[in-house]
Amino acid sequence: MKKWLSARGLMNRNKSQTYEEVEPTDTFLLIEGRFPPAEAADVLLSLLNDKIKFHTVQLLNLKDVERSDFLNSEERIKQLREAKNKITDIILDARNEGKALKIHSTIEIAKSEPLN
Repeated sequence: MKKWLSARGLMNRNKSQTYEEVEPTDTFLLIEGRFPPAEAADVLLSLLNDKIKFHTVQLLNLKDVERSDFLNSEERIKQLREAKNKITDIILDARNEGKALKIHSTIEIAKSEPLN
């Protein structure tokens, strides 16, 4: 398994999936390699479950203070659950077919304007 830490880029995607120029982006390779289905499930589903948990807590905190922007967290939870279901299907198919899964996952981080 390769372990890369950082590479620089010049573009970053915003929420609308378009590209905008921002400060240089740091790219981190999080997952790289071939995995048996059980290991792939451990890695990928743990990550998705943590993200769902994060947004669920955010949603509860937003509802407690009666902010109207809790809809973003609700939508993100829905998207993450859909991704989890699709990934689970892929993992089960690979297991049933006796195949491994090749996974490549990066994260890009760039500074942007403050949230207001």
